[in-house]
Amino acid sequence: MAPPAATQLSDGDAVFLSMESPNSGGHVGAVLLLDPSTCEDFSFDKLRSHIASRTELIPRFSWKLQSVPFGIDRPYWVEAEGFHPRDNIIRTAVPSPGNIQQVYALASRLHAQPLDRSRPLWQVWFIEGIEGGGAAIYMKTHHCLIDGTGSAGLMEVMADLFPDATAPMFAPDAFTEEKPVRPTPVDMLSQAYRNARQRPAKMASHLRRGLTDLWNTRRDENAVGQIERACFNAAISKRRAFASASFELERVRNLTKHFDVKVNDVALEIAGSVVSRWLRARGEAPEQSLVAMCPVSTRGNEKGLGNQVTSMAVSLCTDVADPAKRLHGIRESSRNAKKGLEKGSFDWTAAMGESFMPAFTQMIVRAAEFGVDSAPLPANFVVSNVRSTPVPLYIAGARLESMLPMSILAVGNGLNITLVSYCNRIDVGIIVDPDLIPDPWELAELFPMALEELETAAEGVMHHAR
Repeated sequence: MAPPAATQLSDGDAVFLSMESPNSGGHVGAVLLLDPSTCEDFSFDKLRSHIASRTELIPRFSWKLQSVPFGIDRPYWVEAEGFHPRDNIIRTAVPSPGNIQQVYALASRLHAQPLDRSRPLWQVWFIEGIEGGGAAIYMKTHHCLIDGTGSAGLMEVMADLFPDATAPMFAPDAFTEEKPVRPTPVDMLSQAYRNARQRPAKMASHLRRGLTDLWNTRRDENAVGQIERACFNAAISKRRAFASASFELERVRNLTKHFDVKVNDVALEIAGSVVSRWLRARGEAPEQSLVAMCPVSTRGNEKGLGNQVTSMAVSLCTDVADPAKRLHGIRESSRNAKKGLEKGSFDWTAAMGESFMPAFTQMIVRAAEFGVDSAPLPANFVVSNVRSTPVPLYIAGARLESMLPMSILAVGNGLNITLVSYCNRIDVGIIVDPDLIPDPWELAELFPMALEELETAAEGVMHHAR
Protein backbone atom coordinates (compact mmCIF):
# COMPACT_ATOMS: atom_id res chain seq x y z
CA MET A 1 0.00 0.00 0.00
CA ALA A 2 1.36 3.41 -1.00
CA PRO A 3 1.96 5.91 1.81
CA PRO A 4 -0.58 8.76 2.07
CA ALA A 5 0.21 11.80 -0.04
CA ALA A 6 0.58 15.33 1.26
CA THR A 7 -2.45 17.63 0.85
CA GLN A 8 -1.60 20.37 -1.62
CA LEU A 9 -3.91 23.28 -2.39
CA SER A 10 -5.72 23.05 -5.69
CA ASP A 11 -4.90 25.55 -8.44
CA GLY A 12 -8.16 27.39 -7.75
CA ASP A 13 -7.53 27.63 -4.00
CA ALA A 14 -3.90 28.66 -4.41
CA VAL A 15 -4.66 31.52 -6.79
CA PHE A 16 -6.65 33.28 -4.04
CA LEU A 17 -3.46 33.30 -1.98
CA SER A 18 -1.34 34.56 -4.85
CA MET A 19 -3.80 37.35 -5.65
CA GLU A 20 -3.66 38.69 -2.10
CA SER A 21 -1.77 41.96 -1.66
CA PRO A 22 -1.29 44.51 1.15
CA ASN A 23 -4.30 46.45 -0.18
CA SER A 24 -6.46 43.51 -1.24
CA GLY A 25 -7.09 40.76 1.30
CA GLY A 26 -8.03 37.26 0.24
CA HIS A 27 -10.69 36.59 2.86
CA VAL A 28 -14.47 36.76 2.88
CA GLY A 29 -16.50 37.57 5.97
CA ALA A 30 -19.94 38.22 7.40
CA VAL A 31 -21.66 40.09 10.19
CA LEU A 32 -24.18 37.83 11.92
CA LEU A 33 -26.73 39.72 14.02
CA LEU A 34 -28.06 37.65 16.95
CA ASP A 35 -31.08 37.86 19.24
CA PRO A 36 -29.92 36.35 22.58
CA SER A 37 -33.43 36.55 24.10
CA THR A 38 -34.13 33.05 22.77
CA CYS A 39 -31.51 31.62 25.17
CA GLU A 40 -31.64 32.21 28.93
CA ASP A 41 -27.98 31.38 29.54
CA PHE A 42 -26.45 32.93 26.41
CA SER A 43 -22.90 34.20 27.01
CA PHE A 44 -19.56 34.57 25.32
CA ASP A 45 -18.29 31.39 27.00
CA LYS A 46 -21.27 29.41 25.72
CA LEU A 47 -20.84 30.84 22.21
CA ARG A 48 -17.11 30.09 22.18
CA SER A 49 -17.67 26.51 23.35
CA HIS A 50 -20.40 26.06 20.73
CA ILE A 51 -18.35 27.35 17.81
CA ALA A 52 -15.22 25.50 18.97
CA SER A 53 -17.12 22.21 19.18
CA ARG A 54 -18.54 22.66 15.68
CA THR A 55 -15.26 23.67 14.03
CA GLU A 56 -13.68 20.55 15.54
CA LEU A 57 -15.99 18.63 13.18
CA ILE A 58 -14.21 20.27 10.23
CA PRO A 59 -10.57 19.11 10.24
CA ARG A 60 -9.43 21.79 7.78
CA PHE A 61 -10.26 24.46 10.34
CA SER A 62 -7.34 23.16 12.42
CA TRP A 63 -4.85 23.21 9.54
CA LYS A 64 -2.42 25.91 8.48
CA LEU A 65 -0.37 26.53 5.36
CA GLN A 66 3.14 25.36 4.60
CA SER A 67 4.58 27.39 1.76
CA VAL A 68 6.94 26.04 -0.87
CA PRO A 69 10.26 27.97 -0.90
CA PHE A 70 10.43 30.88 -3.37
CA GLY A 71 6.79 30.35 -4.36
CA ILE A 72 7.69 27.84 -7.06
CA ASP A 73 4.64 25.68 -6.33
CA ARG A 74 1.32 25.65 -4.50
CA PRO A 75 1.35 25.55 -0.67
CA TYR A 76 0.37 22.50 1.40
CA TRP A 77 -2.04 22.02 4.27
CA VAL A 78 -0.43 20.79 7.51
CA GLU A 79 -1.77 20.42 11.02
CA ALA A 80 -1.41 23.45 13.30
CA GLU A 81 0.20 21.75 16.27
CA GLY A 82 -1.04 22.93 19.65
CA PHE A 83 -3.94 24.82 18.10
CA HIS A 84 -7.44 24.80 19.62
CA PRO A 85 -10.42 26.45 17.90
CA ARG A 86 -11.01 28.56 21.03
CA ASP A 87 -7.80 30.41 20.15
CA ASN A 88 -9.46 31.95 17.07
CA ILE A 89 -12.64 33.10 18.84
CA ILE A 90 -12.17 36.59 20.31
CA ARG A 91 -14.33 38.83 22.48
CA THR A 92 -14.78 42.54 21.79
CA ALA A 93 -17.42 45.26 22.17
CA VAL A 94 -18.70 48.55 20.86
CA PRO A 95 -19.26 51.42 23.34
CA SER A 96 -22.62 50.66 24.99
CA PRO A 97 -25.28 51.27 23.86
CA GLY A 98 -23.82 50.68 20.43
CA ASN A 99 -25.81 51.08 17.21
CA ILE A 100 -25.53 49.13 13.98
CA GLN A 101 -23.26 51.74 12.36
CA GLN A 102 -20.73 51.26 15.18
CA VAL A 103 -20.90 47.49 14.75
CA TYR A 104 -20.28 47.86 11.02
CA ALA A 105 -17.41 50.29 11.59
CA LEU A 106 -15.73 47.78 13.92
CA ALA A 107 -16.35 44.93 11.47
CA SER A 108 -14.89 47.08 8.66
CA ARG A 109 -11.67 47.59 10.60
CA LEU A 110 -11.45 43.87 11.33
CA HIS A 111 -12.20 43.05 7.70
CA ALA A 112 -9.34 45.28 6.55
CA GLN A 113 -6.85 43.21 8.56
CA PRO A 114 -5.26 40.21 6.80
CA LEU A 115 -5.42 36.75 8.34
CA ASP A 116 -2.24 35.40 9.90
CA ARG A 117 -0.93 32.70 7.54
CA SER A 118 0.99 31.02 10.37
CA ARG A 119 -2.37 30.03 11.90
CA PRO A 120 -5.58 28.38 10.63
CA LEU A 121 -7.13 30.82 8.19
CA TRP A 122 -10.34 31.78 9.94
CA GLN A 123 -11.36 33.99 12.85
CA VAL A 124 -14.50 34.80 14.86
CA TRP A 125 -15.09 38.01 16.81
CA PHE A 126 -17.98 38.18 19.30
CA ILE A 127 -19.27 41.78 19.52
CA GLU A 128 -21.10 42.93 22.65
CA GLY A 129 -22.47 46.28 23.84
CA ILE A 130 -25.23 46.57 21.21
CA GLU A 131 -28.33 48.53 22.16
CA GLY A 132 -31.41 46.52 23.11
CA GLY A 133 -29.35 43.60 24.42
CA GLY A 134 -28.37 42.38 20.96
CA ALA A 135 -25.11 40.73 19.99
CA ALA A 136 -23.20 40.17 16.78
CA ILE A 137 -20.52 37.95 15.31
CA TYR A 138 -17.98 38.99 12.73
CA MET A 139 -16.51 35.88 11.09
CA LYS A 140 -13.95 35.70 8.32
CA THR A 141 -12.36 32.84 6.41
CA HIS A 142 -9.74 32.93 3.70
CA HIS A 143 -11.07 32.33 0.20
CA CYS A 144 -8.50 29.57 -0.29
CA LEU A 145 -10.31 27.69 2.50
CA ILE A 146 -13.90 28.16 1.40
CA ASP A 147 -16.03 29.86 -1.27
CA GLY A 148 -19.40 31.61 -0.97
CA THR A 149 -21.53 28.51 -1.50
CA GLY A 150 -19.31 26.56 0.87
CA SER A 151 -19.86 29.27 3.48
CA ALA A 152 -23.60 28.69 3.24
CA GLY A 153 -22.97 24.98 3.82
CA LEU A 154 -20.68 25.85 6.71
CA MET A 155 -23.61 27.54 8.46
CA GLU A 156 -25.37 24.18 8.49
CA VAL A 157 -22.59 22.95 10.75
CA MET A 158 -22.25 26.10 12.87
CA ALA A 159 -25.97 26.77 13.36
CA ASP A 160 -29.01 24.80 14.55
CA LEU A 161 -32.69 24.59 13.68
CA PHE A 162 -33.72 24.88 17.34
CA PRO A 163 -32.33 27.00 20.20
CA ASP A 164 -31.80 23.96 22.44
CA ALA A 165 -30.16 21.71 19.83
CA THR A 166 -27.00 19.89 20.90
CA ALA A 167 -25.83 18.57 17.52
CA PRO A 168 -25.53 20.08 14.02
CA MET A 169 -28.49 19.78 11.68
CA PHE A 170 -26.61 17.29 9.50
CA ALA A 171 -23.62 15.02 9.97
CA PRO A 172 -20.75 16.86 8.23
CA ASP A 173 -19.30 13.82 6.47
CA ALA A 174 -18.58 15.91 3.37
CA PHE A 175 -16.24 18.11 5.41
CA THR A 176 -14.30 15.16 6.83
CA GLU A 177 -10.77 14.89 5.45
CA GLU A 178 -7.80 12.71 6.22
CA LYS A 179 -5.11 14.09 8.50
CA PRO A 180 -2.63 15.95 6.26
CA VAL A 181 0.85 14.56 5.84
CA ARG A 182 3.62 17.11 6.30
CA PRO A 183 5.68 17.09 3.07
CA THR A 184 9.45 16.80 3.17
CA PRO A 185 11.66 19.16 1.14
CA VAL A 186 12.23 16.31 -1.33
CA ASP A 187 8.46 15.76 -1.64
CA MET A 188 7.87 19.45 -2.36
CA LEU A 189 10.67 19.66 -4.90
CA SER A 190 9.50 16.52 -6.71
CA GLN A 191 5.89 17.69 -6.85
CA ALA A 192 6.96 21.18 -7.97
CA TYR A 193 8.85 19.58 -10.86
CA ARG A 194 5.82 17.47 -11.87
CA ASN A 195 3.48 20.47 -11.71
CA ALA A 196 5.92 22.63 -13.68
CA ARG A 197 5.98 20.08 -16.50
CA GLN A 198 2.18 20.32 -16.85
CA ARG A 199 1.98 24.12 -16.94
CA PRO A 200 3.04 24.74 -20.58
CA ALA A 201 0.22 22.53 -21.90
CA LYS A 202 -2.30 24.20 -19.59
CA MET A 203 -1.05 27.64 -20.57
CA ALA A 204 -1.45 26.79 -24.26
CA SER A 205 -5.00 25.55 -23.63
CA HIS A 206 -5.97 28.74 -21.81
CA LEU A 207 -4.32 30.89 -24.50
CA ARG A 208 -6.34 29.17 -27.22
CA ARG A 209 -9.50 29.64 -25.18
CA GLY A 210 -8.72 33.31 -24.58
CA LEU A 211 -8.09 34.01 -28.28
CA THR A 212 -11.29 32.16 -29.22
CA ASP A 213 -13.25 34.22 -26.71
CA LEU A 214 -11.73 37.43 -28.07
CA TRP A 215 -12.68 36.48 -31.62
CA ASN A 216 -16.23 35.48 -30.61
CA THR A 217 -16.69 38.67 -28.60
CA ARG A 218 -15.86 40.82 -31.61
CA ARG A 219 -18.34 38.90 -33.75
CA ASP A 220 -21.13 38.68 -31.15
CA GLU A 221 -23.11 41.92 -30.82
CA ASN A 222 -24.66 40.64 -27.54
CA ALA A 223 -21.31 40.03 -25.86
CA VAL A 224 -19.92 42.40 -23.23
CA GLY A 225 -17.40 44.62 -24.98
CA GLN A 226 -14.94 47.23 -23.76
CA ILE A 227 -15.81 48.46 -20.27
CA GLU A 228 -15.88 52.15 -19.34
CA ARG A 229 -14.35 52.95 -15.96
CA ALA A 230 -16.37 54.35 -13.06
CA CYS A 231 -14.98 56.44 -10.20
CA PHE A 232 -14.46 53.32 -8.04
CA ASN A 233 -12.41 51.57 -10.75
CA ALA A 234 -9.07 52.80 -9.45
CA ALA A 235 -6.25 51.76 -7.16
CA ILE A 236 -7.68 50.61 -3.83
CA SER A 237 -6.35 51.27 -0.33
CA LYS A 238 -6.21 49.04 2.75
CA ARG A 239 -9.31 50.69 4.25
CA ARG A 240 -12.81 49.23 4.13
CA ALA A 241 -16.31 50.53 4.90
CA PHE A 242 -19.52 48.54 5.07
CA ALA A 243 -23.27 49.14 4.85
CA SER A 244 -26.31 46.92 4.42
CA ALA A 245 -29.81 46.85 3.01
CA SER A 246 -32.65 44.36 3.32
CA PHE A 247 -35.94 43.59 1.57
CA GLU A 248 -38.54 40.84 1.43
CA LEU A 249 -37.73 37.82 -0.71
CA GLU A 250 -41.39 37.47 -1.72
CA ARG A 251 -41.29 40.86 -3.48
CA VAL A 252 -38.41 39.62 -5.62
CA ARG A 253 -40.14 36.31 -6.34
CA ASN A 254 -43.24 38.18 -7.50
CA LEU A 255 -41.08 40.09 -9.96
CA THR A 256 -39.45 36.92 -11.27
CA LYS A 257 -42.88 35.43 -12.00
CA HIS A 258 -44.16 38.59 -13.64
CA PHE A 259 -41.14 39.18 -15.90
CA ASP A 260 -40.25 35.47 -16.38
CA VAL A 261 -36.71 35.95 -15.08
CA LYS A 262 -34.58 34.49 -12.30
CA VAL A 263 -33.91 35.86 -8.82
CA ASN A 264 -30.34 36.56 -9.89
CA ASP A 265 -31.58 38.71 -12.81
CA VAL A 266 -33.69 40.83 -10.45
CA ALA A 267 -30.78 41.11 -8.00
CA LEU A 268 -28.52 42.33 -10.80
CA GLU A 269 -31.10 44.86 -12.02
CA ILE A 270 -31.55 46.29 -8.53
CA ALA A 271 -27.79 46.48 -7.89
CA GLY A 272 -27.16 48.08 -11.29
CA SER A 273 -29.97 50.59 -10.78
CA VAL A 274 -28.58 51.54 -7.34
CA VAL A 275 -25.03 52.12 -8.55
CA SER A 276 -26.15 53.92 -11.72
CA ARG A 277 -28.46 56.21 -9.74
CA TRP A 278 -25.63 56.99 -7.28
CA LEU A 279 -23.24 57.81 -10.13
CA ARG A 280 -25.80 60.03 -11.87
CA ALA A 281 -26.33 62.00 -8.66
CA ARG A 282 -22.58 62.70 -8.65
CA GLY A 283 -22.56 63.57 -12.35
CA GLU A 284 -20.23 60.63 -13.02
CA ALA A 285 -22.39 58.06 -14.80
CA PRO A 286 -20.55 56.34 -17.69
CA GLU A 287 -22.14 56.62 -21.12
CA GLN A 288 -21.86 52.88 -21.61
CA SER A 289 -23.58 50.29 -19.47
CA LEU A 290 -22.01 49.20 -16.20
CA VAL A 291 -20.84 45.59 -16.14
CA ALA A 292 -20.99 43.24 -13.14
CA MET A 293 -18.69 40.30 -12.49
CA CYS A 294 -20.82 37.47 -11.12
CA PRO A 295 -19.28 34.46 -9.35
CA VAL A 296 -20.89 31.20 -10.45
CA SER A 297 -20.71 28.03 -8.38
CA THR A 298 -19.56 24.92 -10.25
CA ARG A 299 -20.66 22.60 -7.44
CA GLY A 300 -23.20 19.87 -7.95
CA ASN A 301 -25.13 18.66 -4.93
CA GLU A 302 -21.98 17.95 -2.97
CA LYS A 303 -20.97 19.98 0.06
CA GLY A 304 -17.47 20.67 1.23
CA LEU A 305 -14.72 23.22 1.51
CA GLY A 306 -12.38 24.61 -1.11
CA ASN A 307 -13.29 26.61 -4.19
CA GLN A 308 -15.58 25.36 -6.91
CA VAL A 309 -16.36 28.63 -8.58
CA THR A 310 -15.90 30.52 -11.83
CA SER A 311 -17.24 33.93 -12.90
CA MET A 312 -19.03 35.64 -15.77
CA ALA A 313 -19.37 39.27 -16.88
CA VAL A 314 -22.96 40.49 -17.24
CA SER A 315 -24.11 43.80 -18.72
CA LEU A 316 -26.38 45.66 -16.28
CA CYS A 317 -27.93 47.63 -19.17
CA THR A 318 -27.70 50.86 -17.18
CA ASP A 319 -27.75 52.80 -20.46
CA VAL A 320 -31.41 51.74 -20.85
CA ALA A 321 -33.92 54.03 -19.14
CA ASP A 322 -36.90 51.66 -18.86
CA PRO A 323 -36.53 49.26 -15.86
CA ALA A 324 -38.50 46.44 -17.53
CA LYS A 325 -36.39 46.60 -20.70
CA ARG A 326 -33.27 46.85 -18.53
CA LEU A 327 -34.24 43.65 -16.67
CA HIS A 328 -34.87 41.74 -19.90
CA GLY A 329 -31.53 42.96 -21.26
CA ILE A 330 -29.80 41.65 -18.13
CA ARG A 331 -31.55 38.30 -18.58
CA GLU A 332 -30.26 38.00 -22.12
CA SER A 333 -26.73 39.07 -21.17
CA SER A 334 -26.72 36.56 -18.31
CA ARG A 335 -27.96 33.76 -20.56
CA ASN A 336 -25.30 34.62 -23.13
CA ALA A 337 -22.59 34.55 -20.46
CA LYS A 338 -23.80 31.20 -19.10
CA LYS A 339 -23.70 29.70 -22.57
CA GLY A 340 -20.09 30.81 -22.79
CA LEU A 341 -19.32 29.09 -19.48
CA GLU A 342 -20.95 25.88 -20.71
CA LYS A 343 -18.72 26.00 -23.79
CA GLY A 344 -15.64 26.44 -21.60
CA SER A 345 -15.02 30.17 -22.01
CA PHE A 346 -11.83 31.81 -20.83
CA ASP A 347 -11.47 32.16 -17.03
CA TRP A 348 -8.80 34.55 -15.74
CA THR A 349 -8.61 32.91 -12.31
CA ALA A 350 -8.24 29.39 -13.66
CA ALA A 351 -5.74 30.57 -16.30
CA MET A 352 -3.43 32.16 -13.72
CA GLY A 353 -3.75 29.32 -11.22
CA GLU A 354 -2.97 26.59 -13.75
CA SER A 355 -0.49 28.40 -16.00
CA PHE A 356 1.89 30.12 -13.58
CA MET A 357 3.71 29.28 -10.40
CA PRO A 358 2.37 31.26 -7.40
CA ALA A 359 5.35 33.63 -7.24
CA PHE A 360 4.79 34.71 -10.86
CA THR A 361 1.03 35.13 -10.32
CA GLN A 362 1.82 37.39 -7.38
CA MET A 363 4.13 39.46 -9.59
CA ILE A 364 1.31 39.88 -12.13
CA VAL A 365 -1.07 41.08 -9.41
CA ARG A 366 1.46 43.59 -8.08
CA ALA A 367 2.12 44.87 -11.60
CA ALA A 368 -1.65 45.26 -12.14
CA GLU A 369 -1.83 47.37 -8.97
CA PHE A 370 0.77 49.79 -10.32
CA GLY A 371 -0.85 49.92 -13.76
CA VAL A 372 -4.46 49.79 -12.64
CA ASP A 373 -5.52 52.72 -14.84
CA SER A 374 -4.26 51.04 -18.01
CA ALA A 375 -4.87 47.35 -17.21
CA PRO A 376 -7.86 45.61 -18.86
CA LEU A 377 -11.02 45.97 -16.78
CA PRO A 378 -13.01 42.69 -16.58
CA ALA A 379 -16.01 44.41 -14.91
CA ASN A 380 -16.95 47.55 -12.97
CA PHE A 381 -17.82 45.77 -9.74
CA VAL A 382 -18.78 42.37 -8.33
CA VAL A 383 -22.33 41.24 -7.60
CA SER A 384 -22.82 37.89 -5.83
CA ASN A 385 -26.08 36.16 -5.00
CA VAL A 386 -25.94 33.36 -2.41
CA ARG A 387 -28.83 31.23 -1.17
CA SER A 388 -28.98 30.22 2.46
CA THR A 389 -31.64 28.36 4.43
CA PRO A 390 -35.33 29.43 4.25
CA VAL A 391 -35.86 28.63 7.94
CA PRO A 392 -34.54 30.43 11.07
CA LEU A 393 -31.21 29.35 12.50
CA TYR A 394 -29.78 29.50 16.02
CA ILE A 395 -26.18 29.80 17.20
CA ALA A 396 -25.52 28.74 20.80
CA GLY A 397 -29.25 29.21 21.40
CA ALA A 398 -29.43 32.78 20.06
CA ARG A 399 -31.59 33.34 16.99
CA LEU A 400 -29.71 34.44 13.87
CA GLU A 401 -31.59 37.56 12.75
CA SER A 402 -29.48 38.65 9.76
CA MET A 403 -26.61 37.25 7.72
CA LEU A 404 -24.74 40.21 6.19
CA PRO A 405 -21.91 39.29 3.79
CA MET A 406 -18.59 41.13 3.52
CA SER A 407 -16.60 40.11 0.47
CA ILE A 408 -13.33 40.89 -1.31
CA LEU A 409 -12.25 44.05 -3.11
CA ALA A 410 -9.94 43.17 -5.99
CA VAL A 411 -7.38 45.28 -7.82
CA GLY A 412 -9.10 48.23 -9.54
CA ASN A 413 -12.46 47.45 -7.97
CA GLY A 414 -13.54 49.49 -4.95
CA LEU A 415 -17.09 48.10 -4.72
CA ASN A 416 -18.57 44.68 -3.99
CA ILE A 417 -22.28 43.93 -3.50
CA THR A 418 -23.27 40.52 -2.14
CA LEU A 419 -26.83 39.36 -1.54
CA VAL A 420 -27.83 36.46 0.74
CA SER A 421 -31.36 35.06 0.90
CA TYR A 422 -32.18 33.93 4.45
CA CYS A 423 -35.64 33.06 5.77
CA ASN A 424 -38.11 35.37 4.00
CA ARG A 425 -35.60 38.16 3.34
CA ILE A 426 -32.66 39.14 1.20
CA ASP A 427 -29.80 40.77 3.10
CA VAL A 428 -27.39 42.92 1.08
CA GLY A 429 -23.79 43.53 2.12
CA ILE A 430 -22.02 46.49 0.51
CA ILE A 431 -18.25 46.63 0.99
CA VAL A 432 -16.28 49.58 -0.39
CA ASP A 433 -12.96 51.36 -0.24
CA PRO A 434 -13.90 54.63 1.52
CA ASP A 435 -11.18 56.45 -0.40
CA LEU A 436 -13.23 55.77 -3.55
CA ILE A 437 -16.78 55.64 -2.13
CA PRO A 438 -16.75 57.71 1.06
CA ASP A 439 -20.20 56.68 2.35
CA PRO A 440 -21.61 53.24 1.40
CA TRP A 441 -24.87 54.12 3.18
CA GLU A 442 -25.65 56.39 0.23
CA LEU A 443 -25.81 53.22 -1.85
CA ALA A 444 -27.71 51.23 0.80
CA GLU A 445 -30.45 53.86 0.98
CA LEU A 446 -31.11 53.51 -2.76
CA PHE A 447 -32.05 49.81 -2.66
CA PRO A 448 -35.69 50.36 -1.62
CA MET A 449 -36.09 52.92 -4.44
CA ALA A 450 -34.64 50.54 -7.02
CA LEU A 451 -36.97 47.73 -5.94
CA GLU A 452 -40.01 50.03 -5.94
CA GLU A 453 -39.07 51.32 -9.40
CA LEU A 454 -39.09 47.78 -10.77
CA GLU A 455 -42.40 46.99 -9.05
CA THR A 456 -43.92 50.15 -10.55
CA ALA A 457 -42.71 49.04 -13.97
CA ALA A 458 -44.37 45.66 -13.43
CA GLU A 459 -47.66 47.35 -12.49
CA GLY A 460 -47.40 49.53 -15.58
CA VAL A 461 -46.93 46.50 -17.81
CA MET A 462 -49.98 44.81 -16.24
CA HIS A 463 -52.08 47.94 -16.68
CA HIS A 464 -51.02 48.24 -20.33
CA ALA A 465 -51.85 44.56 -20.92
CA ARG A 466 -55.41 45.19 -19.73
